[in-house]
Amino acid sequence: MPLLWRLLLRNYFQVFFLCVVGFISVLLVTRVQEIARLAALNSHLGKICLFTLFQIPYILPIAIPISGLISAILLLQRLSYTQELTAFRAAGIGVKTLGTPLLMAAFLLSVVNFAIVAEVTPRCRHLSHNLLQSAATINPLFLMKKSKMLKLQDSYVDMKMTHLGREAKDIVFAVKNESNDRISLMTAKKFVVHDNLMTGSQVTIISNIAEETDFFDSLIIENQETMSTSASALSGLMKKTTHRLGMEHLPMTTLLHTFSDPDAKIKTIKHAKFEFCRRLFFPSITFAFTLLGFSLGMQIGRGRKKKGLYWAILLSALTFICSIAAKSFQLSPHKVIFFYSLPLPILFLASYWFQKRILGGVE
Repeated sequence: MPLLWRLLLRNYFQVFFLCVVGFISVLLVTRVQEIARLAALNSHLGKICLFTLFQIPYILPIAIPISGLISAILLLQRLSYTQELTAFRAAGIGVKTLGTPLLMAAFLLSVVNFAIVAEVTPRCRHLSHNLLQSAATINPLFLMKKSKMLKLQDSYVDMKMTHLGREAKDIVFAVKNESNDRISLMTAKKFVVHDNLMTGSQVTIISNIAEETDFFDSLIIENQETMSTSASALSGLMKKTTHRLGMEHLPMTTLLHTFSDPDAKIKTIKHAKFEFCRRLFFPSITFAFTLLGFSLGMQIGRGRKKKGLYWAILLSALTFICSIAAKSFQLSPHKVIFFYSLPLPILFLASYWFQKRILGGVE
């Protein structure tokens, strides 16, 4: 590898990795709620750390393009401020020669980002979902609170959760009995879950016996001062055995098979098209952002101007506004393709225009 390439790539990746670590540290704050939910379920420290690691691939598709933009801008600005860029051009090393190693690195980062978006992130999303679900379903109090996770249909739950989900007070639980089309009711003063044992106090259960007559119901009323049962066994009876996975949980090969599935619904295919476009968007802007940073970082004057930085903020903001707009129209494939494709020609044309001005001696 030429000495010039090693110089440029070393400085580029030093800033790049520093920016990626910084973005991961900052953007992990946005995932604190999910991490806190798992910690509130009384999970082991190892599962919490593993769940936190699974959140990093969520952040990398956004962190990599922005880090590439910042790294390229800072590198070219430093070369311009120290007059190294002028020295390179005076020695016959053109702008294209200087940009070749950076653009090759940007292409490599685009491939890495595509692998992360297409394969790593869906698998980590699925694994983190399983960790959260398995931790939640151990506690029957959370199952009763989350009706979507209950196997029982037509149920009503009212309770006051305390102590990080391990204790509930003033419980009212009503469920429809499908065998006789009646309602069963359970009330309790308090439920406590500790060491896989669920203990209740002042529990009342009201159920009924199926009768052939329609004039009255034979009720069974049972009052217990205290009761206890296995928390995991009760959760196994209450929870749903399956859960639905979204398109964001599917690896790339499975996502592509959705397009050729004759039994797939139109809405499912639209969601799959949106997810496919989203996974192509982030690798594409990784290369485009580095090219933009290379073009905006070059300066030929002696004064330090911030015009390039302002343009970088404006164009990157436009790019992510388009991604948000595409997400809003995820059921309209044509609008999704339009908004995800719109920033790319703008970024490439802006890069070409800024480079042309610099090479023409205009800043």
